[in-house]
Amino acid sequence: MGVVMRPAFSFLYLFKAIMNTKFACLLLLFGFLRSQELMAQACCSGGVPVGGTLGLGTADPKAVQFLLTYDHNVIRDLMDHESLLADDTRSRLTRSVLMELNYGLSERFALTMVLPFVRQERSIREYNNQIGFTRAQGLGDMVFLLKYRLLNPSNTPRSEWLVGAGPKLPTGRTDFTNNQGLTMVADMQPGSGSVDGMFWSFYQKSNVLLKYISLLGIVTYRASGKNRSYNQSQVYQFGNEFQANAGINYNLFVHWPMDVFVFGRYRSQTVDLVDGNTFPGSGGKWVYAIPGLSVHFNPDLSIRAWADFPLYRSLNGSQLTTSYKYSLSLFFNLSRKTKEPVFHLKLDEL
Repeated sequence: MGVVMRPAFSFLYLFKAIMNTKFACLLLLFGFLRSQELMAQACCSGGVPVGGTLGLGTADPKAVQFLLTYDHNVIRDLMDHESLLADDTRSRLTRSVLMELNYGLSERFALTMVLPFVRQERSIREYNNQIGFTRAQGLGDMVFLLKYRLLNPSNTPRSEWLVGAGPKLPTGRTDFTNNQGLTMVADMQPGSGSVDGMFWSFYQKSNVLLKYISLLGIVTYRASGKNRSYNQSQVYQFGNEFQANAGINYNLFVHWPMDVFVFGRYRSQTVDLVDGNTFPGSGGKWVYAIPGLSVHFNPDLSIRAWADFPLYRSLNGSQLTTSYKYSLSLFFNLSRKTKEPVFHLKLDEL
């Protein structure tokens, strides 16, 4: 095979040099978020992806890992049970920036914190063809999770099994009002107003069939608490949520190590309750296909992009639900002992 000569200075070399710095990657991500902010923009099953990131495994002892994620959730599909209705009079958009911090307590334990910032937007075409626009934005509910590695990495280097549990705390506002001064519905608020229990498990097995193929499975469950000051005098409780995710990951090398992956996600949520009564148009079952790509610039710096596409939806009553969602995340690790991140599939909105 002949040697291909390259000029001493080229766009590819310049791009590599720039991308080798953590600062440049941060600029890329925040530039993307800023460009999104400059763009203009029945019950809804959208919600806030507060506990859904949980994308880090266990860090090295005393190491700190960061995962910065941007979510763009386009909510335009009006569903009645399993039927998609022809309706273009209303739409929702949820944009979220989530910072996940992971601290390694030991070889087996890690402590995780998720800090979200959420912007909710709703547009409704009124009878006079004017667009009614409502928005709410602010800090969302924080999540704290204690994670434990069940398998000893020295004994099972090709398999990893993690479990975790912790609270979701009501740090987000729940009292935003619309243009008429009325309190917005619960799923338009950045926060839930309740203390929830979060339970999470992740399993990965590498070198399956081929050297560069890994199988992954993720399960999460949210036990929802009650917001006892909803609309000042009511008690609101979001439905409990269960998610099961399974997928395949293929490693390759194109200038940098890369992962190409595809996942399937099943999500089920029980109905919401207001003063103990069922809130109409809440709860259901969803199935999503999730393709994506990650690039590892070095063991301490990675970027990942993926999208969610609905395959099946069976909802309770009429609901406005996700048409598609895309996400972008940046990982970096602060540790002298470098370690490849365990990037777990995002677990959707809560």
